[in-house]
Amino acid sequence: MRMTSNDPGPLVQRLVLGAELRELRENTGLSADEAAAALGWYRNKISKIETGESKLSDKDVQALVALYGVKEKAVDRVLTMAQEARRKIPPSRVPDWAKKYVHLEAHAAEIKLFYGDIIPGVLQTTDYARELLSASVMVPSVEVSAMAESRDKRSARFFGPNPPWLWVVLGEEAIRRRVGDREVHRGQLERLRSLGELDNVTIQVIPLSNGAHAGLGIAFTLLHLEHANSDVAYIESLTSADYLSRPQHTRAYSLVFDRLRVAALSDRDTLSLINQEIAALS
Repeated sequence: MRMTSNDPGPLVQRLVLGAELRELRENTGLSADEAAAALGWYRNKISKIETGESKLSDKDVQALVALYGVKEKAVDRVLTMAQEARRKIPPSRVPDWAKKYVHLEAHAAEIKLFYGDIIPGVLQTTDYARELLSASVMVPSVEVSAMAESRDKRSARFFGPNPPWLWVVLGEEAIRRRVGDREVHRGQLERLRSLGELDNVTIQVIPLSNGAHAGLGIAFTLLHLEHANSDVAYIESLTSADYLSRPQHTRAYSLVFDRLRVAALSDRDTLSLINQEIAALS
């Protein structure tokens, strides 16, 4: 699996720390509820720590390692991990609820995207993104240009050294729908073609003629975080987002994605479709 950074960043470090603490707890035979009760914590605190949803103070870490009977050398390592996980994240030009996602995406070794009717943000050109963001009721007009440029820059990592693996499944509508004028639409399709020609990228389209499929009515992203040995499913709505990391959730989305790939055209046939659409716009 390709690694995208020597520094996994604080969000991934939080996932790594959570996995480490879960293993230490399980080695003692304690359930999450039992550990929380022993420390006088609210019931879900241990679960939030172990899934990377909650930051830990050094005081909390000391309480956990004491409860779990962790040896001194391991205590220092866990404390260091907790400090790394508390680092501040640089600001991103995205809505507040998506800031966590952008940083997880930047450190993912593998990214799987399914979008039925639009091109996903990380694959968008500046012009295409500007048209979409201008139509949004949630994005202030003064933020549109900066956010559009930010989306464009995120795609650069797929063309750079040691890029992540990227699998994309799109509905045919995403290819056909005209966003902006002919030049904007053609520029976006040319970006998709350039991406689809990379060794680390696979793009497939599900034809409208295929009828019903497992992804109708939803859009989602699956991230594999090698540093944390963790998978995250990301689902965004108009005003919020969900980050699902429990195995039963990520397995369900992985199954849907596999079925979508089977329902879609091959990557070669998809490139042919994209080329046909580009030619029609020339």
